[in-house]
Amino acid sequence: MLKKPVWENLFKFPENTPLHSFEFYADSAFQRSFTFEPKASRLRSSETGGAQLILQGPEGPKTLHSTLLDPSSFSELLRGHRTPNYPTVFTRCTEPNGKSWDRAREIEQACRRILLDLGNVSDFRARYEEITKHFLFANSDTKLEEGQEALARFSVEFLATKGEQSRRFKIQRGRTDIESFVSELEQTLMTREHLDKALQHPWPSPKGRLAILWSPSCVAKLLLHFIQHFEFLSRTHESFEHLKGAFPQLSFQVIDNWKQQNRVDVEGRPRRETLLIDGSTPAVIFNEQVPGFSRRSSSRDFPITAPWEPALFGKERDSNIFAQLGNGISIRELEVLSFHVSSGLITLRISEAALVHQGIEGEFIEPVTWELPLLDLLSSFKLFSDSSIPHPLAWAQQGQELFVEVTSSAALSSALEFPGTVPLAHYW
Repeated sequence: MLKKPVWENLFKFPENTPLHSFEFYADSAFQRSFTFEPKASRLRSSETGGAQLILQGPEGPKTLHSTLLDPSSFSELLRGHRTPNYPTVFTRCTEPNGKSWDRAREIEQACRRILLDLGNVSDFRARYEEITKHFLFANSDTKLEEGQEALARFSVEFLATKGEQSRRFKIQRGRTDIESFVSELEQTLMTREHLDKALQHPWPSPKGRLAILWSPSCVAKLLLHFIQHFEFLSRTHESFEHLKGAFPQLSFQVIDNWKQQNRVDVEGRPRRETLLIDGSTPAVIFNEQVPGFSRRSSSRDFPITAPWEPALFGKERDSNIFAQLGNGISIRELEVLSFHVSSGLITLRISEAALVHQGIEGEFIEPVTWELPLLDLLSSFKLFSDSSIPHPLAWAQQGQELFVEVTSSAALSSALEFPGTVPLAHYW
């Protein structure tokens, strides 16, 4: 773990220093993972980290990397006193904590309970991972700032079979609040009723204009791709103005950094609650100029603009959104097959959906591939459930993959043209 007071003296330079300017970033991440199988379990822990120092001096810019978080060594570099025997390859100065991890027992018990709840399934595997990262940032114009990130992820994979039907399932959960997340592992992962329905032979999918209920996990995936589109079009003034001109009427807001904690981004800027989308208009230009959204995977990466914990808040909410659906379909899971970030055109595979009759969910339908403009899809959301759920997703950009916790509710589209195979009269 990085200790801020130890590093602060590095950046107190004498007046005659040859250094023109500098930028310093260092991080230290501790990771624990627990892998469970019915007859075997494995626990691992590791520590990674390093520092990046960009110097701007009389001889031009110089970028240095280190895996040794040693303040005295960096002090010599900052003052231009590098000696012939200065190391160019660094090693860690601390070793991972080798003590036992009490949480492993809780996770193993949760895995065995999930396996018992699911019943007769095979090839069952579960993995729990938690990472806590501490980082420091300073440059010529700012003092040393300290920040941190945390995440916990839990995934379960298994094969279920019923008669001739066989299907592999993968379920993921995750949060940035580790302690709260561990307590949620006791919640039911999947009911046997859901499992039985998913293993029945699917019915043909309806074709035509109908009402659609999107699960919170589907809404979360769509929202994150929408933010990618938003960030891309915020890179230039011209593209942002085009986005504003073509922006549809949306029935929700998107807020990030909404958790009330004293935190900074990787450039030392405060992470304050920020309204990104306010119904019918983008509330900010979502680029490197908006403070609090600078992120990076490691000290060897450069900062990019990315969300942390975006949340969708619907303007109209209902406690029994199924009753408002009436007849239509309920989409439980989807995969994003492709997304054109500049145009917003998205191709979805509706991998798990069910017919809904008079507000009651019925038979599962066959998978469907659907291509449509993402903004048109989001503008069809008119009503939302009054409860929200966090979802673990990834922001992949410039070779980096960042953990993003997206909080969302279920959303109801009153009428969309669904690309199924049989007419609506086949069911209603």
